Amino acid sequence: MKTAAAVITLLPFLTLGNGQSSVSFLEPNCGISISGSRNSKTRVVGGQVADMFGNPWMAFIQSSIFCGGSLITIRYVLTAAHCRSNSPAVVYLGEFDRSTNIDCSSRGCLPNAVGIHVDAQLGHPSYTDFGHHNDIALFRLARPVQYTDYIKPICVLTNYDPLPLIRSFTATGWGETAFSRGSNRLLTATLSHVDRSYCSIYGRVDSSQICVAGYDSHVCRGDSGGPLFAMVNIKGVHRVVQAGVVSFGHQNCRHVSVFTNVVPYVNWIVDVVRRGGAQLYPQVPRPNRYWYFSG
Repeated sequence: MKTAAAVITLLPFLTLGNGQSSVSFLEPNCGISISGSRNSKTRVVGGQVADMFGNPWMAFIQSSIFCGGSLITIRYVLTAAHCRSNSPAVVYLGEFDRSTNIDCSSRGCLPNAVGIHVDAQLGHPSYTDFGHHNDIALFRLARPVQYTDYIKPICVLTNYDPLPLIRSFTATGWGETAFSRGSNRLLTATLSHVDRSYCSIYGRVDSSQICVAGYDSHVCRGDSGGPLFAMVNIKGVHRVVQAGVVSFGHQNCRHVSVFTNVVPYVNWIVDVVRRGGAQLYPQVPRPNRYWYFSG
C-alpha cells in the first residue's frame, strides 16, 4: 500500500436510508470493533498506519505468496481467487505488526495473533486469470475461530446493495509501500469510487467489479484479497460493511485499481458457508503476465 503525501483522512461513513430495517447480515455480530464509532472520526496522518484496534476482521494469509483477507464467519475468510496456491496456507487473525509478537500502543496491547491452517481454498467456479473476472475465494479454516474483542467478522450484507451510496472507501493491507517490499504494520488507504470507464485501460470491467482511485494512497502488491469497506449506520449502530476485495491494478501501483464487487457473489458465499465448503474447485494456473497485487 503506497502513500504519496501526508494528509488527514477519515474513515468513509454513510447512513442507510429506506429499507434499513430489513437489512440482514451473513454474521449478525459483525463490523464492530472496540474502537467503535470512533473509527468514523479516527485521524491517521499520512493515511498510513491503521487503527490497531479498529480492524479485528483483518486476516493475513501466509503461503507461497502472501495476501490479505477478511474474516466473515467463524470458519471462513474472504479473499481473492488469485491468492490460492498449491502450497499449504495459514491465516493469522488479530494481527497488526508482523514483526512483533505483542503489539502495543498508548491505548493498550493486542494479544498474540492466532494462526490457523487453511484446509480448503475455494475459488469461485467461474474464475479465470484471463480477464480477471470472478476473482473471489473463500479460505476455510481448519477449525472455527473464537471471537474476541480483537478477532471479529466484518459485515457482509445479504439482501442490500450499499454500493450506489458509497463514494469513498477504506482499504487495509500489509502490501508494498514506497519504501519497502512489504509493510510489517497494517496500513490503510482512503480510495474514491470512480466510474468503471476509468479502469478500461485494463480491458473490460463490468458490474461485478469496482473501479477505485486514490489521491494520496493506493493498494499495491501484497494487498491482494484484502477488504474494501465503508462504515454504515444501520439502525443507529455503526458497522463496517465490506464492499469489495482487492483484485488487480497497474504495476506501479499509482493508477486506478480494480476490486471484486462482493454483492454479485453473496449467494455463492452464503451457499458455500451453509454447505461447509463441500464442493471444492480446482486450482487455476496463473499466467506469466499479471498485475495482481499478491506478494
